[in-house]
Amino acid sequence: MVVNSKSRQKCIVQKSTNDACIQGRESHGPLITDTVRGEILCASCGAVLVDKVEDTTEPKSFTLEDYNNNTRTGMASTLSIHDKGLSTMIGNANKDAAGNSISGYMKYTFNRLRTWDSRSKSSPSERNLRTAFAVMSSIQSKLEISDAVIERAAYLYRKALTKNIIRGRTIKGMILSALCIACRESSVPRTLNDIAHEGNITTKELSRNYRIFVKALDLQVDAFDPSEFVSKIGTAIGSSEKAKRDALDILYRAKEKRITDGKSPVSLAATAMFISGVLNEEDFTQNKIAQASGVSSVTIRNVARTLRKNLGIEI
Repeated sequence: MVVNSKSRQKCIVQKSTNDACIQGRESHGPLITDTVRGEILCASCGAVLVDKVEDTTEPKSFTLEDYNNNTRTGMASTLSIHDKGLSTMIGNANKDAAGNSISGYMKYTFNRLRTWDSRSKSSPSERNLRTAFAVMSSIQSKLEISDAVIERAAYLYRKALTKNIIRGRTIKGMILSALCIACRESSVPRTLNDIAHEGNITTKELSRNYRIFVKALDLQVDAFDPSEFVSKIGTAIGSSEKAKRDALDILYRAKEKRITDGKSPVSLAATAMFISGVLNEEDFTQNKIAQASGVSSVTIRNVARTLRKNLGIEI
């Protein structure tokens, strides 16, 4: 049973052996546990029987916004920060908590601690992680990638750094390769071209580093599902929801007949959107779809010819 007091605080009835308190040789009750103040009191006479009761309720979960507003002690540990968010900072003021100067021996001790602290942050691996995660952080906002995918990419990069795979290769190319793998594992529709464009490197370099990454870590990465790109392409060209649904239906039929095997998922999604647009009499051209998807109009025409022939679509 749950009741609300005048201050609208949550109180829970505490069932004891007698469900009553004894004040002045008279029996009262029932007993109520106030979880806000940590007290057990009588609902009849209001007498506080027990105070400082241990809170056994479930702990509250705090969001990242709570941490940023300084309502908590700090952010949680994360792999996407070079020091996992657990860095130390030793101030330069040689004073104690009361503001008094410390002794000469303690000054010497803190100077040595500051030296070792700075040296620990200047190791090659620390600098490598700092540079890599700065690149990934800038890419995250551009591609609108969730924190879960970023965490997975950071884990893969740390694993590659531990196995000494990064040596002799560019940091940007390897961290973007880890991001590509994380996107594929999480089914986030971001292609090599998208990541290479936003990362300001060539697709050829990114593809080479991607293959090295997968082979060195022995990863099993599945190909994208073409249907994952339909919504992205449809939104970019301004198509209707019916056209998107028809495109998904075309891809489903093509997958059943195993026409999609060995073909680029982006090309299939773009072609399905083109055929669906023609069937629904929507006014977007092959060139517009090609620009939105990143494939050529020639590819769209060739794949469209294959889909129409095998699915019996007349347009």
